[in-house]
Amino acid sequence: MTPEIQKYIELLESQIGYSEKSGSYTKFGAWYGKNIEFDADYSSAPWCDMYLSWAAHKLGYEDWVGQFAWTVEHAKWFKKQGAWGKKPEVGALVFYDWSGSNDIDRIDHVGVVTRVEGGRIHTIEGNIDGGVAKRKERDTSKVVGYGYPQRVKERLDKKARKKAEKEAQEALKEAGKPGSEVGTIQLPEQSLTSQIPPGATTAAPPRCRCPATASSP
Repeated sequence: MTPEIQKYIELLESQIGYSEKSGSYTKFGAWYGKNIEFDADYSSAPWCDMYLSWAAHKLGYEDWVGQFAWTVEHAKWFKKQGAWGKKPEVGALVFYDWSGSNDIDRIDHVGVVTRVEGGRIHTIEGNIDGGVAKRKERDTSKVVGYGYPQRVKERLDKKARKKAEKEAQEALKEAGKPGSEVGTIQLPEQSLTSQIPPGATTAAPPRCRCPATASSP
């Protein structure tokens, strides 16, 4: 588990026990409608995915965890990123279809894997068991697939490094062009002595003015 994934799981764990308020209101839905999508009121919407998006936003992980309210769209985003698969991993987002169709278009729930033991996974999930954030232990029979945030992060980091290397190379090329030197003194080809006017002489070094030494008798 990477330090980033550990922080993510710890933040989700800090919200375990949170439950919907009157009218199905949640702070995760209210946050989503104010910060991500402004076309609707999400404060009373199903919030399993917004819970995960909220935590990612808090830690600055939006680009590689994703910011979604709809689980189907979130799963397809991971697939598009090349970070979708069937193997459970700690830190992976696990997408379920309770009907067992194994169809990405029928996904209706999501959580985060915190531990894998044999054929069972331990997760943190929001909006489960009557609208609560809880730890769960499940088999994988209803799992459609997994989205791997760490793989998205690795790809983005690699892309950023290549961009930085390219910019550094371009800066070096620019520095090597004529006239690009900074702080150098351009001297004429003639020697310094040729710049002295005719007849001019250099000053003689000062003579010692110490008292003469008395001679011996």
